[in-house]
Amino acid sequence: MPKYGRGLNREIVAAVNAGMILEPFSIKDVRKLIKAKNWKPEPSENHINVTLANGASDSHSITYKKYFLSVGDGQYKVNPHYKGNEWL
Repeated sequence: MPKYGRGLNREIVAAVNAGMILEPFSIKDVRKLIKAKNWKPEPSENHINVTLANGASDSHSITYKKYFLSVGDGQYKVNPHYKGNEWL
């Protein structure tokens, strides 16, 4: 079972789809979500940065889901494939 809800990437996508996080979002917005969900222990800044970067990377493993699109300056959007998707 994932450490943070259904998995940090999936929780971020669900929060964007629910309007809890507005796009483009950054690590600061993810940190607010973590506090609102009261996840303990809280993931480190490095963990969140790596999660977002890997979720947006085209060069990461081909089996790693690309949940995000990087829009620069540490800002991300949800990949349109997962927008409004009720698969969560």
